[in-house]
Amino acid sequence: MIKLITMRLSKKLFTNIFIFLFFSFIGIIYFHNLTRDIYGGDIGDLVTSAYVFGVAHPPGYPLFSLIGYIFSHLPIALPVVSKVGLISVFSSLAGLIIYYKFCQKVSKNLFISLLSTSILAFSYFFWLTAEIPEGLGLNNLFVIIILFLSVRFYERVNTKDLYLISLFIGLSLTHQLFIITLFPAIFVLVIRHYKYIFTKKRFIFSGLILLLGLSVYIYIPIAASRNPVINWDNASNIKNFLQLILRKDYGGITNVPKNVPLEMRLVFVTHYLKTLVNVFSYQILFIASLGILKIFLLNKRLALSLIFGFLFTGVLCFFYTAGPIYSEVAWGVAERYYSQSMIVLMFTVPYGFLLLKKFLDSKFSKPVYSYVILSYFLIIPFFLFKYNFPKTDLSKTKIGNNLAKNILFSLPKKSILFVFGDNVTFDVWYAHYVLNLRSDVEIINMPNVGNNIYINKVINDYYSKNPNTDLKLIISNTLNNVQKNNRVFLTNPMVSNPKGTLLIPRGLVYEVIKSDNLPTENEFVFETEKIWKEINIQRRDKLEQSEQNFIASEIPLFYSRSLVNVGNFIIRNYNNSKKAEEYFKKAVLTDDNNSAAYAALAASQFNNENCESALKNIKVAIKLYPVWNGFYLQQYYYVKKCHLDINTLNKLKHDYQLRFRTDIEKAIIVK
Repeated sequence: MIKLITMRLSKKLFTNIFIFLFFSFIGIIYFHNLTRDIYGGDIGDLVTSAYVFGVAHPPGYPLFSLIGYIFSHLPIALPVVSKVGLISVFSSLAGLIIYYKFCQKVSKNLFISLLSTSILAFSYFFWLTAEIPEGLGLNNLFVIIILFLSVRFYERVNTKDLYLISLFIGLSLTHQLFIITLFPAIFVLVIRHYKYIFTKKRFIFSGLILLLGLSVYIYIPIAASRNPVINWDNASNIKNFLQLILRKDYGGITNVPKNVPLEMRLVFVTHYLKTLVNVFSYQILFIASLGILKIFLLNKRLALSLIFGFLFTGVLCFFYTAGPIYSEVAWGVAERYYSQSMIVLMFTVPYGFLLLKKFLDSKFSKPVYSYVILSYFLIIPFFLFKYNFPKTDLSKTKIGNNLAKNILFSLPKKSILFVFGDNVTFDVWYAHYVLNLRSDVEIINMPNVGNNIYINKVINDYYSKNPNTDLKLIISNTLNNVQKNNRVFLTNPMVSNPKGTLLIPRGLVYEVIKSDNLPTENEFVFETEKIWKEINIQRRDKLEQSEQNFIASEIPLFYSRSLVNVGNFIIRNYNNSKKAEEYFKKAVLTDDNNSAAYAALAASQFNNENCESALKNIKVAIKLYPVWNGFYLQQYYYVKKCHLDINTLNKLKHDYQLRFRTDIEKAIIVK
């Protein structure tokens, strides 16, 4: 008897050690691959906001910012972006542990539980979001916790689980509002016990605990009232607070693109489904299908809940919210939200493996044979690890930091820099406010985006001295005043330039100069080449796999566009197509997905009487960006002027009419 107990204890100890080593291995891999670079997307905003105890973009991300503030000031030898990134590492690990517990509850089988967990751990989107401090890792944890607790509450009614569900729903709503798409699935499960829930005491306590989770939003007015350098919407009063958390700057929580044709919606859904297959493989989708069948046989309501969860967080959501997608960058933005539905799908996987194991057990006399066949599925986490490791190893990437440094270090001392566009703005914020690079430069943000302490002070000072100035002229007059002592730069053109000024490309930025201070062509070219020699250009074809995730791939496009801007400036002001062509070719070399670079190159080649090359490059531009009518007009004009055969001209005219419902000749006149 004692020997039997000892053997069981030894087996349990061995199992626990093995499980500990399993999760330790995943944790080490996640920590190793953790980004040391600001990378791209919303990372710069979230990290910088957290570091300065500020307010991030709508809906403010108070929970992430609060935890991020604590983590970012930990006395450990990591860059700030990595310290905040630990939120994603720990959240992802915690989510995997809870998912493992769910698998154990379902299958009562160690092999199935570890196999299912390893598939989720090394799946592309889950793994990548564990490496970046963009908030998706924390959101994945909430998805797993809420779904796990809801299933458990459905199967065994428990007041503790009810209150925990309320708490985590409240907390999740202080983070990613996209999690709302999971709630129909949760509702299907918990409403089964509505009589239990809607007793007076439990209902009131559930509501109070939900409010307790939501109370994290108090961070926003507290942080905003401190007037931090990152302070979206200045949400220190009720009006601005609601503006922020309801995402009114983006059109509201339920804002979706209008008048999107069915074909575009289907393209979006098709892309999602193809990505699903690429991420998990047909084998796992087969196991998930078996899982749905198993759940349906066991409990139809649970099956309905998981189907709802998958559809509402995936296919139906992306069909409803589909917008025009014209570039790889736009797909990157959309793909960030795929992980939520894929996690829901993974909740069916242990059921599928269990059904398959029971089928195999019925066919073989010994269980060992079933495990031999099931071990085939170990190739899935193996290949997921092999293929996704280089994609998710962000430990050596510098693409975001380099972009910010290239911009800031190209500026003269005591410059004023107006920043526009997410990637550029957020990367510059991190470099400037967190890394303290170029503290002599003043950063000016768009209204309601960041806190414009400097420019607000300058404007107020100017207006106090010139109270009769027309409000419409305040900005331009203030800029004119500032330019007396500081040079002014922009990362993107303004809607309208201040009167009497023009924008001149200076590397990756524009400088605002007086119109009568236009340099000679030789002066401009000399200064431009000097600046570009100092810029570490990020070419698309030179990017590592780890630099091509989500919207980080937009960064080469920014360099390419800047080179196009130089070429366009040379043509517009010096009428030198040959010199401009050099910059357009560099732009194409930097990013061969930049349709505007090909179109600009085609225009310069046409001006240089090289019809063949011009037509070749405008065709590439059309292939890359087939929805822009200007490229078709450009192509038609070249064909016409190059005196190609009339049949080609008529075909282009006919195709344009079908595509844009307009006569191409009239469109050219309008242009």
